[in-house]
Amino acid sequence: MVVGLLDCRCRILYSTSLKDKRRAVKSGLSRIRHRLNLSVAEVGSQDDRQWADLAVVGVGSDRRIVDSELKQAIRILETIDDLEIVDVEISFL
Repeated sequence: MVVGLLDCRCRILYSTSLKDKRRAVKSGLSRIRHRLNLSVAEVGSQDDRQWADLAVVGVGSDRRIVDSELKQAIRILETIDDLEIVDVEISFL
């Protein structure tokens, strides 16, 4: 069994309120949930309107498959308007 963790630090562009931030973050999280077999959550900077810390987790029997799904999640996040990925780290447990 392989557990992969994607830790992603994002900046929310043009966000003037937490409501603007929530719209951008929820868009990314729901796209990942619906397209991939991964669990996602906002895990930090929840009171900051311009920053979001996201965690994406996948479990599988093959490391290559889990790694591929996590990289697809990064590509999905890159397509979200007003969301800029600043730092990404993938680790396996």
